Amino acid sequence: MVVRKFVAALAVFTALVLGTTGCSLTHNVPTLQAYSPSDGTDVTVDGVKGLNLIYLTERNTPATTNEVGAIIGSFVNTTDAPVQLRLQFNEDGSSAPDVITNQKREWVSETIAPGAKYDLGYNENPALAAIVLQADGTTAAPGSLVSVWLAVNNGAGVEVRLPALDGSLEQYSALVQNLGNAAQ
Repeated sequence: MVVRKFVAALAVFTALVLGTTGCSLTHNVPTLQAYSPSDGTDVTVDGVKGLNLIYLTERNTPATTNEVGAIIGSFVNTTDAPVQLRLQFNEDGSSAPDVITNQKREWVSETIAPGAKYDLGYNENPALAAIVLQADGTTAAPGSLVSVWLAVNNGAGVEVRLPALDGSLEQYSALVQNLGNAAQ
């Protein structure tokens, strides 16, 4: 009799536990989702991971006489072959001495070895200097998104939307102050 009561109690307990937690056994649990704990955009193109990609800008203010901007981020080659990255974007040419109209710009990285990381704007490496335009042809303001096309070697490019940030966040203020020293 004691065994039957024990088995019955165990069955009720098991049904109660499975009944109340059964949904989470098959549910897509949000805390298990991979996400980017950063301000930038993450993307993977042909085995190369772009991490925390951001467009930094400092627009004309009383303290600055011209607008500057740069693309920063890191790239990790997860393939077993060396690669080169290509970034394409529309750039404002009105402040350049020999260009008066907007232009499409392409930047090609140095060769990135298999398993290696390549930084733009971090770890003593300069950022990619650019005054990137939004889709409507205006310069990107903090809070907007800008389109950059990322390709690996001669592959097809993928559009990546980068958040435009300025130095109002403490972690980017030193980077924004050094935008004038960014790589061309």
